[in-house]
Amino acid sequence: MDFLSFISFIFAILLGYVVGSVNFSIIVTKYVGKFDIHTKGSGNAGGTNVARTMGAKYGISVMLIEFVKCLLVGLFCRYIFPVDPFSLGFIGPIFSGYAAVFGCLIGNIFPMFHGFSGGGKGVVVTAASICLVDWRIFLVLLAVFLVIFFITRMVSAGSLVGALAIPVCVTVVYHGYEYWYLLLIIAILMSAVVIIRHRKNIVRIFKGEENKFSFGRKNR
Repeated sequence: MDFLSFISFIFAILLGYVVGSVNFSIIVTKYVGKFDIHTKGSGNAGGTNVARTMGAKYGISVMLIEFVKCLLVGLFCRYIFPVDPFSLGFIGPIFSGYAAVFGCLIGNIFPMFHGFSGGGKGVVVTAASICLVDWRIFLVLLAVFLVIFFITRMVSAGSLVGALAIPVCVTVVYHGYEYWYLLLIIAILMSAVVIIRHRKNIVRIFKGEENKFSFGRKNR
């Protein structure tokens, strides 16, 4: 590992963190909705809560913007500015992009522009990372999320089951590739972060108290 490659790798993570720290849920609700998203709905600064408090068009728009911005950072670090400080060969550029989106995930949860707290739960960012690595896995996980969501009407349930499926899908697709386990490690970390961020939702689900979502309702 040479020093320049290592610094470039750290730069990719920091770039992802800075981009991830720009939380559009907070921005849209503050400047368009004229309220603090942390005081409305579930109190979470995520697209689901934006949809719950401002309506579906705003919530979906925020989710798409968050998804695209994180995916672009990952694509940049995979194809335009790839670094392979660990000499991983085929996996190297993928790992580089993956690391950048992982930085986005941390920024989404602990945004530097919003006091390092009050961020989202990282579900959309995680989806972007999966799409970056393999669109086939992304489509499978999206299908899993939608099935669970339409059965339970709970975004949290779909997100949790989808998160649990990430390491499984990565293993099925990439098992056998050299250094594939590094992708699995980050997949497990991302899955764990999403699950931990949903710990309160898990308690409410088991108690039967989790809110069921309706895009047609605003809870201001």
